[in-house]
Amino acid sequence: MKKTLILLLTLAMLIAASAACAETSGLTSFSTYDMEAQPVDESIFSGYDLTMVNIWATWCGYCVQEMPELAKLKDMLPENVNLITICDDATTETELAYNILQQTGATNFQTLMGTQEIYDQFLYQVYAFPTTYFLDSEGNPVGQPIVGVPDLEDAAGAYYGVIQEVLAMLEAAA
Repeated sequence: MKKTLILLLTLAMLIAASAACAETSGLTSFSTYDMEAQPVDESIFSGYDLTMVNIWATWCGYCVQEMPELAKLKDMLPENVNLITICDDATTETELAYNILQQTGATNFQTLMGTQEIYDQFLYQVYAFPTTYFLDSEGNPVGQPIVGVPDLEDAAGAYYGVIQEVLAMLEAAA
């Protein structure tokens, strides 16, 4: 009986997580600051066909581990694709987040502060770190999010492959 109850609860949680992914909301209207204290809003997406948004936290070992790979990926991207990150705890761990970016060489892309406004609109659906979303030029989600690091040895290559697939989806839909 206990095993059946645990199995049913696990199944319910998986169904809920699957539904949450299917109903992903985007970042169509927001304002925050980046780690350089520059204001940022939804216009950050308008100059690109696709923006990869990687969500991380300072306490997440895998998040910190993939930072050099994200810097490598940024240099690989075509002109119509952008990469930004959102540090979930940057408002309370600003100095630590800044130091992580500096120490890992992840300084060639913008990192946004995970404010309450961004949480209410977007981050509430994140249940693990890192999580990566792909947003169109209006901040709407495209494709499915990636939960976790796709390849610990070549995250840049793995993300690049997904980006090519999502760009093909966008082109087919146009």
